[in-house]
Amino acid sequence: MATPKTKTSKVWDNFILDNVKKVVKCNICKGDLAWHGSTSSMMEHLKRKHVGVLEDDSTRPKRSCASPTAMDQYLQRKRPVSLQQATALTNSILTMLVKDMRPMSMVDGEGFREMIRQFNPEYILPSRTHFTHLMEKKYEATLLKVKETIKEVKSALTLTADVWTSRATEAYLGVSCHFISEDWEMKTLNLATMPLEERHFGVNIMTWLEEVIAKYDILPTKIKAVVHDNGSNIVAAMRMLEEKHGWASVRCSGHTLQLIVNNALKEPSISRAVGAARHFPDQWVLLEELTQGLQPFQCATVYLSGQEYATASCLPQLVKRLQRSTQQTRFETGAGKAFLASAEKGINERWGCLNTISAEKENPIVLSASLDPRFRKLKFMGAEDGARVN
Repeated sequence: MATPKTKTSKVWDNFILDNVKKVVKCNICKGDLAWHGSTSSMMEHLKRKHVGVLEDDSTRPKRSCASPTAMDQYLQRKRPVSLQQATALTNSILTMLVKDMRPMSMVDGEGFREMIRQFNPEYILPSRTHFTHLMEKKYEATLLKVKETIKEVKSALTLTADVWTSRATEAYLGVSCHFISEDWEMKTLNLATMPLEERHFGVNIMTWLEEVIAKYDILPTKIKAVVHDNGSNIVAAMRMLEEKHGWASVRCSGHTLQLIVNNALKEPSISRAVGAARHFPDQWVLLEELTQGLQPFQCATVYLSGQEYATASCLPQLVKRLQRSTQQTRFETGAGKAFLASAEKGINERWGCLNTISAEKENPIVLSASLDPRFRKLKFMGAEDGARVN
């Protein structure tokens, strides 16, 4: 195919024709386009890939390389992104994927790629495979950093363990580590969110927890307690770990409180009232009573959900206040009275031994309360038990 006699289109400032291969090479991105004797594909390439290179007019006379206009255009042309700039942009995207917990497939999305092109047309977005490789390297570096941090911790460690199921019905074990820094600040590190392919028996959960601490080179003797929910499988695992390593088993107060409230709301009369509230105005009396009765539990839940302050030392006093609220509140409806009775029963059953102490076994909740200046007098306990703790 013959070379054009006169290159009048401005696109030729950015392309070189190769008659042998029948392609035109872009001077900006070094990409090749098939040459069919028309500049349309080159024009479209510049508009889509290199925004700002073209001016409003599509053609112009051929100019000398020494022309002032050609020189101005050359000086104003956007330069390719440097390696340092590209690395910074790539790392920024990687950090976003990590912090926002986005899937790797996000970088393949056309909308995401279009957004990046608008931000910087000269930046070439790496492939999903490249980001996966960077993520693996970042994970290894973070793992070493966490291990070093835990190694330098001088205080005892507390673990939080939770077996949960995702919306896709996939089971996971989440494990976090808590400790007090040298500046007396509470610190939390997430150690694992591991998929569980085997049955969630107590012995398996025990093995998984031991594998997690071994991965971070944590000695079992450095762990003081494990906070967990009320599931029978994890409770069984904690019994075994308590016997094997001496770790204190502490049930999550927030989860325990949720179970108490949910069970109290299962009273048949309450269920019927909630279902009929839209059709029978008299049921609103019961709903108003429930709103009042649930308020102390809502306040307790919000407080126990805090992550930047200790909550274990406050639990005895909090439970005492909840008991008092169920005993002192007066309702008119039978269903409201049933709710209070059920809630009080749940508190007594699940937290009745909260303040129990003995010479054979430590009670971490009572010990933490005795070390808290706000509760050092241990008014929530009897005089004899309080003297034994002190």
